Amino acid sequence: MITNDFNMQLKLLAIFCTLLTVFCFAYILWAQPESLRVSRDGVPFFTPQVINPDDGKSISVDELIQHFKNDNS
Repeated sequence: MITNDFNMQLKLLAIFCTLLTVFCFAYILWAQPESLRVSRDGVPFFTPQVINPDDGKSISVDELIQHFKNDNS
């Protein structure tokens, strides 16, 4: 009797945690917070690579920003 009650409580807790996890992931995917869309420098995450003006090689926009931030410091 006691083990059946314990198993039922455990099942309900597992179902609740699963539903909460699915809801949280769905919320993050559909209503993304602004911090998930851009980096701290304001660059969108899905930005293609650019050509570095110094050497002509392809680099990410974040690396380019850090390059020019460090030169001006």
